[in-house]
Amino acid sequence: MIVCSKCRFGGLSSFKALSLGLMGLIAWVDLARAGLPLHAERSSPFDLTVTGRLEGVPAGTARYVRWADLRALPTHRLVLDGEFVKGEQVMTVVYLSDVWNALPKAKGADTVLATCTDGYTSVYTQPFMAENRPFVILEINGAGPDAWPPPGITYNPGPYVIFVSTKVASTVGTLLDVGHKRPWGVAAIELANFDERYAAIHSGRWSRLSGRASEGRQIWINSCASCHQGPGGVFGGTKSDRPFEVLAAHAGYNQAYFKRYVRDPQGVVAGAKMEAHPHYSEGQLDALIAFITAEPGS
Repeated sequence: MIVCSKCRFGGLSSFKALSLGLMGLIAWVDLARAGLPLHAERSSPFDLTVTGRLEGVPAGTARYVRWADLRALPTHRLVLDGEFVKGEQVMTVVYLSDVWNALPKAKGADTVLATCTDGYTSVYTQPFMAENRPFVILEINGAGPDAWPPPGITYNPGPYVIFVSTKVASTVGTLLDVGHKRPWGVAAIELANFDERYAAIHSGRWSRLSGRASEGRQIWINSCASCHQGPGGVFGGTKSDRPFEVLAAHAGYNQAYFKRYVRDPQGVVAGAKMEAHPHYSEGQLDALIAFITAEPGS
């Protein structure tokens, strides 16, 4: 390529402009390559623990991302009205996909698994992130988690909240259990391989499920697993004190009780911790039972 030194662009020679542009591009690439700094030691209660498939990090080892580093990523200002905090609130957020892109992922990582301080969990696959655009709330009305709980909340939702909203992605309105994708108290994320972490419910008795049992498996992964571990301890929350075997017993031998409990736990057992799911149809409950009992295909 030949550049004429007499050509001008914005008061600079084309060659100089091209050089500055290339320098800027190199700086941007270096920044993207650097990504989020991973620290070996926790520095504050507001560090986000990161585990799983991290490039250059020994398996089973945790690293920590500081709030200030997350705040340095491209952020967005969202005004939400009553979706998380009562009334209109200004949220400073970073998209979970941007956090994902800024982390050094090892081969095979394709899913974010979030775990909360109370044992609640949530799963975000790459297709889910692309379609529903979940975001991490860093500030509410300009105040970070060190100043939480914000007015209008009686509990502390920190250190982090992951949220989805129809103001960002209309597809959020079609989710069966949107609340299960809005965990608060998020303290850790794992970069995981989906097939590996959920292998137990795709093999053995669960390798050849009926069509409705396969539908129920998706309900389990995206909803029930928020509080319950699956068979063989497959990834799920520890918030519930009901092991999978107890659920399977009810689903297999007392289906009417199981359905009533899912729809209205407190109406069945006073003081039950489980969230009510009155919106579940008979077909969805039948599918969930079919998954739990590993109903085989024909």
